[in-house]
Amino acid sequence: MKTLNTYITELKGSASIHSMQKAQKMREEGIEVIDLAGGEPDFDTPKRIREAAKKALDAGHTHYTVGKGILPLRKKIAEKEQMENGILCTPDQVIVTPGGKYGIYMAIASVVNPGDEVLILAPYWVSYEPMVRACGGIPVIVSLKERENYKIEKQCIYDKISDKTKLLIINYPNNPTGRILHREEAEILKEIILETGIYVVSDEIYEKIVFDGEKSFCLASIEEIKDYVITVNGFSKCAAMTGWRIGYTIASQAITDVMYKLFVHSITGISTFIQEAAVEVFSCSNEIETMCKIYEERRDYLVEEISKIPWISIQKPEGTFYLWLKAEVEMNSVEFSEYLLEQRHMIVVPGNAYGEEEGCYVRICFACEKERLIKAIECLKSLF
Repeated sequence: MKTLNTYITELKGSASIHSMQKAQKMREEGIEVIDLAGGEPDFDTPKRIREAAKKALDAGHTHYTVGKGILPLRKKIAEKEQMENGILCTPDQVIVTPGGKYGIYMAIASVVNPGDEVLILAPYWVSYEPMVRACGGIPVIVSLKERENYKIEKQCIYDKISDKTKLLIINYPNNPTGRILHREEAEILKEIILETGIYVVSDEIYEKIVFDGEKSFCLASIEEIKDYVITVNGFSKCAAMTGWRIGYTIASQAITDVMYKLFVHSITGISTFIQEAAVEVFSCSNEIETMCKIYEERRDYLVEEISKIPWISIQKPEGTFYLWLKAEVEMNSVEFSEYLLEQRHMIVVPGNAYGEEEGCYVRICFACEKERLIKAIECLKSLF
């Protein structure tokens, strides 16, 4: 038989999905598990969004959507990004995508040519590296330092730049560390972009889940570099709409036009009734704030309790619903994750999946009921 696409066949699977599948299999076998591997809200989608979808379905809005997305939704997105994040854009610069994940892939595929190098700040979300490889790009990992609280340093990035560097991928608020992007770090990135001309994909899917009255800085709000930045966002995390699969991209008109060519040949369009439901997200600020407040309460509980465990160190997350733990044990992250699974039926995601090879790190998700978190704390306290 002829060889299949080597870019795809050589990709590794998703560690987070693998962990979630393990948990599902154990539940099917009747085993009670403490599942902290997933990456989705445990809340239902707000009622007014669900009702809008039902209304659209009953009205027969089930046909093809031609174009980048329905205009009312793209207008709402453009207005929101201008008012809240300072991104100067028009609805024509918005593409509504089947989840933020596809938006990231579409952005990478539209910028990267085979052989181009793509910088990825680590720790990073598990799918960035495979997406780059699938497009024929070469991932170049920029490891940020835990002792510096994963702060962006100019020289750290410059050491990895070559004449083949085409793109940088950033993710703030960050999965898995929970760190937000601060203004001084955005200024560092601005200098690098202006000096090198590289593009940036800014994954901001956790934008609304930020604590302590803080806000993650939006890179595309900087006028001098806005045309180099592709912003990816969506409704999965903030509005508990993971299963709806709806996100969006914002970029310069030139980049948007290229991405749209891939979009029409791969997706065509997003279900009309889902887009009409998503318009209601912009009227759900109270529900979104309530969910965020509950996440913050869970974070505070976990940080307080885990800080009492002498063999675990943590940094208080500024956003997302993840906690990034470092275990002082004589195991690597994969071995420790397997140990938790075997000894306590506790599911976490090993840190090496996020590009952290040194030390024993794991990611746990606190988008779950308080009772599960209490069990997790009891489990960790009783281990050693």
